[in-house]
Amino acid sequence: MEDNQPLKFTCKTCGGHDLTVLHVWSVLTGTGSENWQEWGPLEAGHLWRYDYKERIEEVNEDDEVERGDFGEFAEDDSDSEPEEYEAAEQEVIPASDEFYINCSSCDREIEFGWSQQDRQGLIFPVELLDFDPSICLPDPKYVEAWHQHGWLRTESPNEPELFETNKGMPIGQKDTPARRKE
Repeated sequence: MEDNQPLKFTCKTCGGHDLTVLHVWSVLTGTGSENWQEWGPLEAGHLWRYDYKERIEEVNEDDEVERGDFGEFAEDDSDSEPEEYEAAEQEVIPASDEFYINCSSCDREIEFGWSQQDRQGLIFPVELLDFDPSICLPDPKYVEAWHQHGWLRTESPNEPELFETNKGMPIGQKDTPARRKE
């Protein structure tokens, strides 16, 4: 697929043509952690960019207080800066990273794989017309589904004859969503 061609995707639920990549991760902040997310479009060439980023607020209903008259409370003008020994460095937890591909119109989750190990490289949603399981690895949450489809590779990336026999089909033929429609 050339970079200037649009993605060839049509959502089977709503008919939408755009996909969104969502990345969720955790950051250690001293004794606690924060969750963050960023998202943006999956573009032609299986590239993505993040247009938005935000911290995910954890809502703890036990910490909620009833709103009342704040006139009776004095403003806290004390120095509330953390002491030097209290300042903690932030550490990203790579194992906590989660990626999702969704239809931009109806938010339906789309199964996908990566072009490189450790969730690196290009993203290949299985519902794109150019999806080829022989050139990608499943996202960890889809390993079992790929095993059931016979898409798991038995050798390293970018080598010929990379996947197991597929539901009686010869090696090299893939049971892709586009092929299932035939």
